[in-house]
Amino acid sequence: MSADGMLVVLTSPAPPELFSGALPEGSRVVAAGYDELLALAPQADVIIGDWTHVIRVDRAVIERTTRCRLIQQPTAGYENVNLEAADAKGIPVANAGPANANAVAEHAVMGIIGCLRRLREAITDAERGGWDQQRWIAMDLDDLYDRTVGILGLGATGMALAQRLKGFECRTLYFKRTRLDPADEERLDVAYADREELLRRSQVLVLTLPLNPETRGLIDAERLALLPPGAVVVNVSRGAIVDEAALADALRSGRLGGAALDVFAEEPLPPGHPLAALPNVILTPHIAGVTAQSKRNILVNSIGNVARVLRGETPQFVVNHPQRVGA
Repeated sequence: MSADGMLVVLTSPAPPELFSGALPEGSRVVAAGYDELLALAPQADVIIGDWTHVIRVDRAVIERTTRCRLIQQPTAGYENVNLEAADAKGIPVANAGPANANAVAEHAVMGIIGCLRRLREAITDAERGGWDQQRWIAMDLDDLYDRTVGILGLGATGMALAQRLKGFECRTLYFKRTRLDPADEERLDVAYADREELLRRSQVLVLTLPLNPETRGLIDAERLALLPPGAVVVNVSRGAIVDEAALADALRSGRLGGAALDVFAEEPLPPGHPLAALPNVILTPHIAGVTAQSKRNILVNSIGNVARVLRGETPQFVVNHPQRVGA
C-alpha cells in the first residue's frame, strides 16, 4: 500500500520532522492541538497521541475518523485514548510496548530498597549532621533478601522487575488476569497468587498495572489493610490506582512501613499534599521511565509502528480489541 497522501496527526509536543523523517515517502505529519485534531480527524490515517496526556483522543475525535488505521500512543500508558470508542470504530490503539520496562523496573527496585532502608530519613539525618548512630542500629532495617514481594500486574514492566528480583533471593508473587504458563513462572522465579492472597502475604507490594475503570481506586483502605504490618508500597504505574488519602493514613499511623511513589492522581503534586511531609515516603516526579535509553526506545517503537501501518502492515503493541481493523 502506498503512503502517498497519507496524513499523520501528531498531538505530542514534538516537531513533526522527528516523526516524518522515518516514515514512508509521501506521508505527511501535521502537529495539532485538540481543536486541530478534531478538525483533521476525518482525513487522518494515523493519530499520534500526546505523551503528556493533556490532549485526549476522545470519543468525539474517534467518531469523526473515516480512514484512521492506527492511534499510536508514544508512552506505556494510554488512558488519554478512549479505547471503547476505538474498539467500536475498529481502530487499533497501540502503546510503545516494552520500551521503558527496564527503566521502570530499575526504579522500582530503587524504591523498594530505599523504603526498606528508610533512605529519605537517613539522608535528612546525615545532611543535618550529629546523628545518633545507636538510634539507627536499634531500628533493625530490613533486607530485601528473604522478603516476600508481590507484583500486581505482570506485563512488560512487571516481568522486568521479577527478573531483577531473582538476584536478591526474595520470594516473588504475582497476580494478573491471565496466569503465565509454568515455564515462564519458572523462568522468572515467580508464584501466582490471587489478588487478596497476594496482598495478605506481600511485605513489599509493587504496582505495575495500567489505569482503567477496573484498576482506578483499586488499592483503597480496605485492601491496604490486608497488607502485613510494616509493609512497603511501591507505585510505578499510575497514581489514581491508589487511594492516596488512605495510604497517607496507613503510613502516618505506622500500619505501613513506607512507600515509594513515582506517580500521583494529580501531577505535579499539589502543595500541601498529605504524602509530601511524611518521613517514610520517597516521592519522585514521574521519572521512572524517562531514562535516555527508554526515551530512544519509545521513539523507535512508536515511529516504527506508524511506519508499519503506513506500509500496510499489521501494528505491534496493540492494547485494545478493535471490532474490525482499518476503516
